[in-house]
Amino acid sequence: MCTDVMYDTDLMGVDSHGISMLPYYASEIAKGHIDPTAEPEVAHSFGAVVRVDGKRGFGHTGAHLAMTSAIEAAESFGVGIGVVGQTNHYGAAGYYARMAAEAGLMGISLCSTANALQVPHRAKGALMGTNPIAFAAPVPGEEPVLVDMSTTTVPLNKVKLYGLRGEDLPEEWAVDGDGAPIHDAQEIYSRLEYGKDGGVGLLPLGGQGFFTGGHKGSALATMVQILSAALPGAGQPGNVDGYQDIGYFFLAIDPAAFGAPTDAGEYVRELRDTIRGMEPLDAAEPVQATGDRDFLTRAERLENGVPLAEALVDQLRALSTELDSDFALVESV
Repeated sequence: MCTDVMYDTDLMGVDSHGISMLPYYASEIAKGHIDPTAEPEVAHSFGAVVRVDGKRGFGHTGAHLAMTSAIEAAESFGVGIGVVGQTNHYGAAGYYARMAAEAGLMGISLCSTANALQVPHRAKGALMGTNPIAFAAPVPGEEPVLVDMSTTTVPLNKVKLYGLRGEDLPEEWAVDGDGAPIHDAQEIYSRLEYGKDGGVGLLPLGGQGFFTGGHKGSALATMVQILSAALPGAGQPGNVDGYQDIGYFFLAIDPAAFGAPTDAGEYVRELRDTIRGMEPLDAAEPVQATGDRDFLTRAERLENGVPLAEALVDQLRALSTELDSDFALVESV
């Protein structure tokens, strides 16, 4: 399951959450934060609601069980909700929303995240995580409409990718304790992921200013934190010594349950076609609906392979040696 999710994530162009996470997972196993043998289980169910105990295992398995349970509930009740506690990083939020779309349902996927990463609006230090939001709506015979985004201006693992490529952050994505922009991707990633010193943080969507909407990104992060952590009984945000209990929230919706006079899938198709057909600012760059870039990237990578930074390949090769495992990556010509 973990391999399937990571591979699919790389195909979709979300390089920050695919195979580049493998060294991190190995580190978390070594620290005792991830139990690689754990199997999640449904710890509580009530009508259309289930709570999954992740058993501190890989987040992908607990997330898959919770969304599968939500889908099954939606098929019976019209809606289904699955939450997960005692778990770890689950990869890309969009994967689980697309699970619902593949079953003909609308899906929402939210999660809290480990460590203090995001600076709340007007604060000097970080508290919240990157707290992503994903949504998918099915379109009969086509790829779904897909939203997959962090509530920070950039996810932490995108910072990691810039560091692997030896590049500085190009925008005002991260700040120090005085609110001044900083750009050294390697330093920022190291301090946020391993340093936990609170001296740096990622800005919320909208940045620092009120009139640029920074308070809105901070509000979205708070909403995600409450739904994904309060409901399963996971931990508060912030830096934690040792294991940090994060949580997930999944919602599956059967559009047919609402008895509307028109088909929701056809509504979504018409809306997306309208967006795509709008006059672009630049004739060389047609207007894309949300999710289009992800699926175009998927098609290109299925044909040509997934590009990996040389530094990441070196890390994976070293990890294979450390674990006495064959290094099976093959470079495409």
